[in-house]
Amino acid sequence: MTTQWTTPSALGRRLQRTYVGHWFAGTQGDPYALILRAQRDDTTPYEEEVRARGPVFHSEGLDTWVIADGALARSVLTDARFGALTRAGERYRAELLPPAGPETGPARAREHGGVPADAEPAVSAQDEVAVASLAEQVSRTLLGALGADFDLVADFARRLPAQVLAEFLGLPAAGRSRFEALLAGCARSLDSRLCPQTLDITRTGLGAAAELRELLARHLSEGGPRSAQAALALAVDVAAPAGALICNALEALGSSPGQWDALCRDPEKADAVIAETWWRQPPVRVESRIAQEDVELAGVPIPADGHVAILVAAAQRDRAVTPAPTENGTGAPEQGVGVPLGLLGDAHSTSAARTVRALSRGALRVLAQEAPGLRPSGTAVRLRRAPVTLGHARFPVARAA
Repeated sequence: MTTQWTTPSALGRRLQRTYVGHWFAGTQGDPYALILRAQRDDTTPYEEEVRARGPVFHSEGLDTWVIADGALARSVLTDARFGALTRAGERYRAELLPPAGPETGPARAREHGGVPADAEPAVSAQDEVAVASLAEQVSRTLLGALGADFDLVADFARRLPAQVLAEFLGLPAAGRSRFEALLAGCARSLDSRLCPQTLDITRTGLGAAAELRELLARHLSEGGPRSAQAALALAVDVAAPAGALICNALEALGSSPGQWDALCRDPEKADAVIAETWWRQPPVRVESRIAQEDVELAGVPIPADGHVAILVAAAQRDRAVTPAPTENGTGAPEQGVGVPLGLLGDAHSTSAARTVRALSRGALRVLAQEAPGLRPSGTAVRLRRAPVTLGHARFPVARAA
């Protein structure tokens, strides 16, 4: 932690000032600020308001250029003129947004022991198959230890990624339970990069990140694709999105009559369900990029070091780039449409997305095979202050015999 955040009171004031800024901009009608407030289960109305304001909307209060246009979003995510950090190597608004976890992947920075560029984790297509297989094994173990009623979030979707990643990264058995606990402590890391968290969540995340970094350093190598730094990046950027995608898929299936039963009759459709869920309810809804030089987007000038926010969920609703929903809601996107925006970007982003996809489809396949009687048993509740993942806080379910 830098000196400006060494005391709880200083950290708390900084978090509060930043969040108040979001609220003030929102009261002035700024739709992007309302998205970052993250006080609604569904931010679609705000995303569509951004789209209505043109291909590039300038949020003056937050000094961010916001994109909901599908083609333009895809262009920015594949444009070398946009990067993760400023030209000085700093993350976006580092002075205002203390992280609630480690700086990794696209948001890594030199401060807070950030992950160096040469430590990118490489998750190949072969690795993706291995992760899906591990996800199936761990899913069966977790389900076998659960009763008829459980919380899909706390008892399954949050634990599964940690246990799969521990095995995939080769952590010794003695450190795995602690790895799982620390990774849970960093659960709000992705959201904290754009939305300030509460003081308790932020302090917990920073403490967990420091201990998690030390744990990985004790057990993993110092360099290469399985280094401690690369493992930290992969773990933090996979855990929360994987849990979100699993819950999103189950919620979508449950809201469409007969779709869960159809999957249970043919669990091999899990891959197609995950593919479609990724388009309709992506596990990462906002991507952040910084212009490395003066750039013009759709006639709008973006200055060097200007911050660009890509509204992934909105961009993937754009009919110009998004496949139409399938008749049964479980079909894969049409050929030639392209990959979801979350699978575009640098090596780290692609590796994390592949791992999220593999984890989720393995989990969904086993849930359909082993718990065909699974049904919601209460109201699913989504997190607040989670504009990036829009993850669930709880999701009570029950399975019939």
